[in-house]
Amino acid sequence: MAALWCSSFSKLDARPSRRPSCVCRLRLCALDDYMEDAPSSAEVNAVLFVNMGTLRRLGIISDALVVVSAPDDDRRHIARASLLRDVPSDGVCLSPMLAYNVGLRAATGSLDVRPIQSADIGLAGHKSFAASTLPPAASRVEIAPLLLPSLAVAAPHQEQLLRALRDYFGTPRLLQEGDVFGLPVFADILDGRRDGAPATIDIPVGAFHDDPSATATVAVPDALQIPVDVVFFAVVSVTATTPAVAYSVSRQSTTLVQVAPRTLRLPEEGAMRRYLSRPSGPSAPTASTTSHLAELLHPTDVGIPMSILLSGPAGIGKKSLLYDAASTLGLYVLEVNFTDLTSTSQAQMLENLRDIAAKAKALSPCVLFLNRFFAFEKDDEEASLRLGSAIMECLDAMDVPLVATVEDASELPALVRQCFLYELALEAPTEAERLAMLEQLTATTVLAADVDLAAVAHQSAGRTFGELRALVADATCHRLAQVSELATIDEDAMIESLSALALHMVDLEHALKHQATKSSLGLGSATIPNVKWEDVGGLDHVKDEILDMVQLPLKHPELFASGVRQRSGILLYGPPGTGKTLLAKAIATECSMNFISVKGPELLNMYIGESEKNVRHVFQMARNARPCILFFDELDSLAPMRGRGSDSGGVMDRVVSQLLTEIDSNLDQVFVVGATNRPDLIESALLRPGRFDRLLYLGICSDKNAQLKVVEALTRKFRLARDVHLPTVLSACPLHFTGADFYALCSIALANAIKDRVRAIDAHIQTTNQADCYSARPLNPAMVLDKMTPDELQVEVSATHFERALAAVVPSVSASELAHYEKLRKQFSSLDVASS
Repeated sequence: MAALWCSSFSKLDARPSRRPSCVCRLRLCALDDYMEDAPSSAEVNAVLFVNMGTLRRLGIISDALVVVSAPDDDRRHIARASLLRDVPSDGVCLSPMLAYNVGLRAATGSLDVRPIQSADIGLAGHKSFAASTLPPAASRVEIAPLLLPSLAVAAPHQEQLLRALRDYFGTPRLLQEGDVFGLPVFADILDGRRDGAPATIDIPVGAFHDDPSATATVAVPDALQIPVDVVFFAVVSVTATTPAVAYSVSRQSTTLVQVAPRTLRLPEEGAMRRYLSRPSGPSAPTASTTSHLAELLHPTDVGIPMSILLSGPAGIGKKSLLYDAASTLGLYVLEVNFTDLTSTSQAQMLENLRDIAAKAKALSPCVLFLNRFFAFEKDDEEASLRLGSAIMECLDAMDVPLVATVEDASELPALVRQCFLYELALEAPTEAERLAMLEQLTATTVLAADVDLAAVAHQSAGRTFGELRALVADATCHRLAQVSELATIDEDAMIESLSALALHMVDLEHALKHQATKSSLGLGSATIPNVKWEDVGGLDHVKDEILDMVQLPLKHPELFASGVRQRSGILLYGPPGTGKTLLAKAIATECSMNFISVKGPELLNMYIGESEKNVRHVFQMARNARPCILFFDELDSLAPMRGRGSDSGGVMDRVVSQLLTEIDSNLDQVFVVGATNRPDLIESALLRPGRFDRLLYLGICSDKNAQLKVVEALTRKFRLARDVHLPTVLSACPLHFTGADFYALCSIALANAIKDRVRAIDAHIQTTNQADCYSARPLNPAMVLDKMTPDELQVEVSATHFERALAAVVPSVSASELAHYEKLRKQFSSLDVASS
């Protein structure tokens, strides 16, 4: 029926006297709601979508030309009407470019649509007129590229732009004076072949062919085209011999002339880019931050030079925030990499800065964006004064807002920093914002059913948008590496490869571990450890004390809404090897909190001011990863008593002062846990209420029952032989064994069992080969292990292994040292608890 209907209206097209000339007033609908089902059309700029009933009322077929206009508006535009069945019967969806050209700024209101008539295209009374007839061809068209806030930093090469224009106008396009149109620009990535011969590959097609052995030869393209940008143009003038509402523009019949760029605001630029299959770029950190920056950039009549300093870690979205704010105001962004200005002498750099300011003034209204700003010769006060003076001179001369981005605003000299009227610091995204970013980054990626983006967002605390983008890229590379391992090209491998192209949860987990490994090379990284309560033997009273302090603010934040400060400092002290670090990791795991572990000496640096900077950096990491446990191991080496004069430069005194400042600052949902063997060496100011106000002593196990809990936790994953009786094993252990000593006992026993198992396998191989000495394939360990079941591969630990291990373990803490720690416990402990 559909084919007969289309054929009948094709016949009507040839009879203009009987053509319906009705005008339909349709309700505007948002195209984003139907984007997935929208058909691809040769015309991407001047196109609208209606359902079948509307096409019938207009008396046209799909892709026919129509005339559209806003109610009470004399401006008319010609567009193609395409069929989209899901659109309501009284609705119409417009491409973002057509909506802009018609003068509609939102998907609200109505639109008048009628079939095209011969007079609209200068063919009045022409008998051969049909709804598919193109408007007259333009002989000359002048277009101007638009300077938009989101214009790419690295503009497309002229060759790429010319090729995009040539390809776009290879098909006749509908344009009229004043229109704005966009086209994607592609870049080629060559495959690197030198001989120039096309590569081919044979793939099986038995699944789609009667012959199971059938194959097909497929040519591999010599270049891969990827989209790099979307360029927008404005039609400045149209020259044609016949007057019409719109004109047909093609490279065969039209001379296309590019004139000087123009500045123009496109309120729906993001929607235009999405429609043209081009992502609109990274999201701003938060909508409130974007609106705040837009308010600061908004033109005013005050006449004060506007200068803003954006600070935040790399990849957090400072540049995206500025471009989004400028886009809402319709301002062009003139981006300059500050490192390019400083590549020569300081005098030349100041001259370059003045030239850039003059260029920004010529492009007004715009924003001058100094990316990667830093102080040139920051240790030279005179150089800083000259740089600050040059910035103020440029602000007074150009009357254009200036925005500079830095990672740490405190690194700028005061003479340069005071040039900026406002400072805006960006913090790491919250878990909800990270989830929204992950959803955006994976919008065009096929996700397997096991992918839980919420769990990934929870495990990626403290990561910026750039790091999340790298996370998705690493996961994709891991999946491609898994697929590429399918070396055999057959039908099963092909089907498996096709199904494996989806991103799985294991790929994202691998990427998370890969990022954590790279981050661990610096000053710690925020991760959620995998230490259960079962891994910690004993210490029940200490567990309860820490849980009360950590869980109460998380579960009942309303108790602290009145301004009561939460207690967030815990100091664990006692003999070495009693489980201080293990206990902190278990708390973080059970409370689903991030964990940052830092050893005291890692923060120390030989350069002046760097140690204090490292302390600030670690606390900022903890704030970005909240809720978080910040664990300082060997705290006595980081915060010794001040005034002892242990170093000539007073570095340790400044580090202690910085540590006190950070602990006294806002630590909402950040819990600081310290561990030390010598609390008597720690600065006494750290042990006052409000800082490390809970001192918990972790001693050795005082009885056999406590020792049994520790050993049971250490051996819970072992396969113990029937002759192993843990109380009997512990009866031979001294009471001053620490948790580390029991760990050594169990690990040595397991190592003894593995060695005995290896010897047994080697003896079996030797005996078998001697009995079958004429075999063409002698038995080897790999052959034996391949034939063993998973249950047979497990190693069994016997009582003999424990006895041999006990003989090799020496207690790490002597009786005299235990007496010293007991004195410390009586002196410092606010909770008189021995682990039991």
